[in-house]
Amino acid sequence: MLDLGINSGSISYEVALEVLGQSRQPFMQAIYKEKQKSVPSQVFIRYCENRLAALDEIQETLQPTDLATIERILTKGDLVFKVQ
Repeated sequence: MLDLGINSGSISYEVALEVLGQSRQPFMQAIYKEKQKSVPSQVFIRYCENRLAALDEIQETLQPTDLATIERILTKGDLVFKVQ
């Protein structure tokens, strides 16, 4: 993990929380667009809602000491978090 100085861990933790928050946007947009259709796919909406719930859970429970998870969140190309 990139060393950002004396508060590196705290900074990485805060950035990871921000990344998780930003990761919600595509799912919220997808739900909105799907609901605008004449026949929205309830399966797709549920999928997006479940992804949002998972992001909420990790945001609420992530601790500054969860270094491996924080690193994965911040790693571009990680298949789980798909940070671009």
